[in-house]
Amino acid sequence: MPIADDGRLARGAARRSLLLDAAIRVVAGSGSGALTHRAVASEAHVSIASVSYHFPSIGELRRETFQHAGSSIGMELAGLVLAASASIEDTPGICAAFAARLVTERRIQTAAVFEMIVAAGHDEALRPVVAAFNGHLADLLTPYEGDRMRALAVGAAVQGLLLVHLASSSPVEPSRLGETVADLIRRYRAAEPAMAGRDRPDLHHN
Repeated sequence: MPIADDGRLARGAARRSLLLDAAIRVVAGSGSGALTHRAVASEAHVSIASVSYHFPSIGELRRETFQHAGSSIGMELAGLVLAASASIEDTPGICAAFAARLVTERRIQTAAVFEMIVAAGHDEALRPVVAAFNGHLADLLTPYEGDRMRALAVGAAVQGLLLVHLASSSPVEPSRLGETVADLIRRYRAAEPAMAGRDRPDLHHN
């Protein structure tokens, strides 16, 4: 006999999301080294026990925080492509607009992603998460670039532009940053894209 849904699963998922949002704010504000159960509890205004219940170890908390920040960014970009019913030729413009959002409306999530990428340099457990994030970005860019290695390279270059912008004391206007991103994506494009016959990237790739 199926167990009746009393809402506990939904409440648990909502609480995890709330805690991860708080963890992202901690990382974005103070760096990945500041991410502790106590810091998240203070940011989310909950007990340490609540954080420990959902994320028993600091390693799990770190991995889940990065996955939450990275997946929200990736899913939003993929959603923009779908919402626009985009063709391959629309890719630079969509990425340009999204880059501007990443350093304004989505600045906290973007900063958290960069903090965790740096942390992966000395935390081997984070490297598969970083690889998955970069791989998903490459999946979105490959149809336009025509080659996966080009897509990985342009994804890394775009991340570099965003990081320089966030670290600058006098950053350029977000719209200008977006134009630079679009130009970069166009410059990397293969002369004869291998997947030119496709209308859009495969956004359902896991």
